[in-house]
Amino acid sequence: MLFALLLSGLAGLSTGIGGLAVLFFRRPGNRMMSFSMGFAAGVMMTVSLSDMLPHTVETYGETMPITQAAFYSASLCLMGMIVALLLERCIPSECELAAGREGASAGALRSAMVTTAAIVMHNLPEGILTLFTTYADPTLGLTLAAAVALHNIPEGFAISVPVYYATGSRARGVLYALFSGLAEPAGAVLAFLFLRSFLSALFLNGLIALIAGVMLYVSVSELIPQGFSSGDRGGTVAGLCVGILIMSIGIHLV
Repeated sequence: MLFALLLSGLAGLSTGIGGLAVLFFRRPGNRMMSFSMGFAAGVMMTVSLSDMLPHTVETYGETMPITQAAFYSASLCLMGMIVALLLERCIPSECELAAGREGASAGALRSAMVTTAAIVMHNLPEGILTLFTTYADPTLGLTLAAAVALHNIPEGFAISVPVYYATGSRARGVLYALFSGLAEPAGAVLAFLFLRSFLSALFLNGLIALIAGVMLYVSVSELIPQGFSSGDRGGTVAGLCVGILIMSIGIHLV
């Protein structure tokens, strides 16, 4: 079990590694912000549509007809979008965040908060899956942890850049990314201590489909519009394409 917890922790900390990118450049301007918002959207949309949802359909398909599995997965994804809508309403508005900040910085901070919340939700079940997979089969768990780590690095970048832009603090950018990654081992430990008798593959994969919906909603409702409003639509589209490309490669590397 110690090895399983260690792997889950290392996979989660790779989000912080992605966040370290802000240490190597000056505070981003509008063009960089547009690119990073598009990049974050590309990362989250790709991991949702190319990894999380297909995995849920495949798992459900082992116990039910594939059409039924696809319907249940899509329904859970839709529920996730509704959850994201409610989550978005709990985040302070740009007007509430604008005190002492430029409007663009307030919008970037709001987007960073929503993105961080979505990735934290994504990392919780990911940590649980890594823990229990490694506990059952250390070799398979090592492969899964490597794949999760590859996913998490661009996610850390997607969090840290808008935080740095909004606050002017590299340390905050790195800490936000690290915090979101720590949700992975935290979720694993809590699940092991309190929920292990209730967890099943169907439940965990249903949760993953739900969170895929959250990430899709955040990408379309928050990140892409914020990227466009930063003043460089082309940069947002370029970031979207790069995020899709990098995450697609990462998904299939392991």
